Amino acid sequence: MTELVTAGVGEMSSGGAAEAVPPAVLALDVGASTIKAAVVDHHGTRVHEARVPTRREHGGQAALRAVQEVALDLLHRPGALVQAAGVAVPGTVGPDGSVTSVNLGWEKVEVVPSLVGRLGVPLTVLNDAQAGALGEGRSGCAVGVANFLYVSLGTGIGGAIVDGGRLFSGAHGQAGEIGHLRVEYPGRTCACGASGCLQTVMSAAALEARWAEVSGAALAADKIVALARSGSSAAAGIWQAAVDGLAAGLLHATTMLDPASIVIGGGLAGAGDTLLAPLRASLESQARPFHVVAPLHLAALGPWSGCAGAASAAWALLGGAGGPP
Repeated sequence: MTELVTAGVGEMSSGGAAEAVPPAVLALDVGASTIKAAVVDHHGTRVHEARVPTRREHGGQAALRAVQEVALDLLHRPGALVQAAGVAVPGTVGPDGSVTSVNLGWEKVEVVPSLVGRLGVPLTVLNDAQAGALGEGRSGCAVGVANFLYVSLGTGIGGAIVDGGRLFSGAHGQAGEIGHLRVEYPGRTCACGASGCLQTVMSAAALEARWAEVSGAALAADKIVALARSGSSAAAGIWQAAVDGLAAGLLHATTMLDPASIVIGGGLAGAGDTLLAPLRASLESQARPFHVVAPLHLAALGPWSGCAGAASAAWALLGGAGGPP
């Protein structure tokens, strides 16, 4: 990309000439609990980064304000010139950029106009799981893999499909929503209004709800996983049931997609082998002769997969090579 020199923005050298301010993009990964955001240069380096609460508990408009605030904060930090922005969201994105997300309390919220007016740079919005798949496919564990399924395990569950090296979003942009596959009967009611959805079985919110039922106390999902790892029978039982539910959902997806690889990202991927080992075992025990169970991989970019993909999409707005395949 052409290096930019902007009067009044670049630092002054000892000779008095303005030094170039490197171009960058703004990337935001909006989760149901936390917003991860970064200013990313053309090397993929996070020049600045931030994590802030989404504030979803105060309503959908509060969540939108939180996105606006962290975006403006990073936009005005020194050291890089932001030229475009990408926002990953846990929901569906319409052709007009409007977002519907049950996890954020948004129904056809016009995210693009609300942010472009504040930021003053071109902006694109994409599904968070698609952003995660894009990030892992560009610079993570799925580099060179033409067909894979990306699954994000967070407060809820998202999924994205890469087919022939390209994101496959379907006719209406909703392909890959593995979190709403039905895996439990009759099942608990999901935020979407249906019952038995995968994300009511395996997600941070699901783990926390089931722990509260068993113990009568509140406990964060990562603490529940740690208890399961340390030998707590109650936590281990909840974790195994969640893993079995995830295996069932992945087998449904495998039947339809036959992926070469399955990449697991999101906060619960931090469980590492505490997740992968029982998940592989559960997949093998539930698989039928017609299933070819794909290798499982943890997202190499960790919790920043979504931001990496959002940054890639932002560079694409500028004609950069880091954009979507």
